[in-house]
Amino acid sequence: MRSIVILLQDGVRILQDTAPAPIAGMPIPTRGPPRPPPGFSWLQMSREFVQFVGYFLAIGALGFRFGIVRRVRGMTDEARKILRPDNAALLGMLGVFLLLLSFVGGLYLLSVLRKIPFEEMLPTNLGGFAFKLGMLGVALVGYRLVRTDPSTGWALASIGMLCVVLQPLYTGKLSGKVNAIHILAASTWLGTLLVLTAIGIRGVIRSHTSGQQRAELVADLVNSFSPLALTSAAVVGITGLTTAWLHLKRLSALWTTSYGIALIVKLILVAIVVTLGAWNWRRVRPSLGDEGSELTIRRSATMELTFAALVLLATSVLVTLPSPK
Repeated sequence: MRSIVILLQDGVRILQDTAPAPIAGMPIPTRGPPRPPPGFSWLQMSREFVQFVGYFLAIGALGFRFGIVRRVRGMTDEARKILRPDNAALLGMLGVFLLLLSFVGGLYLLSVLRKIPFEEMLPTNLGGFAFKLGMLGVALVGYRLVRTDPSTGWALASIGMLCVVLQPLYTGKLSGKVNAIHILAASTWLGTLLVLTAIGIRGVIRSHTSGQQRAELVADLVNSFSPLALTSAAVVGITGLTTAWLHLKRLSALWTTSYGIALIVKLILVAIVVTLGAWNWRRVRPSLGDEGSELTIRRSATMELTFAALVLLATSVLVTLPSPK
């Protein structure tokens, strides 16, 4: 053991003797630990999570209105009362408020905690930031108008939200463009499922209609949702893999960096959500229409949404981590 220690000491002296002299004018590195790169932040993660939930609610309300309710034919007066558009619009308004809280309130809170002027926390592209806030205002007015003027209200809400989520298509880089489509597709898929479960299925189950009528109406809602879900899920898969590759840059970063490990966790959760969705489509959906089947689809949809919430948490962590170099 003593001989090994002596050899190591001799090796260190040789390295010190042969080390190149510092170049004139170059700062000499200190012996202290290097400054850590920007990493995970609970506050930033919370801000991102609130933003994702806001997108799910605001865009999910549009998906429910245009992708489900409009496709259901021959609704009774009781069904129209249950699925009246202002119910979904309320969730859309909540989503817009959460987005405003994330975009403005989150930045203000960060500025206070970091003791930085609020103006310095604003994006460098102030014009684009102001445009996004303005379009959120348009969407908010639209959702508010749904109760009195549904056509105008839904049109304004659609214009506002599409401009907000797709803004990077004409202002951002390639990764931003792909991510914008990814957010839109994910919100259309799982956000619409959230609104469908919270308003459509729940409202039908709590109604005073007969058991058979409830089952048939839920079957119509789910069957109307299926094409939208399948298309959106396919887009989510394509854009998600593209975004992951643009950020990873090399395959080894998947297991050698914190970003890659967080991505693996997200992919596992996404795989569970896709599996549950496939189960609902292949196993549960064909049995809809029978009395009591509406309770089964509500349980399975709730399970799918639970894991979707975990996906949002994993994504919120992922976007706070630095991309591999």
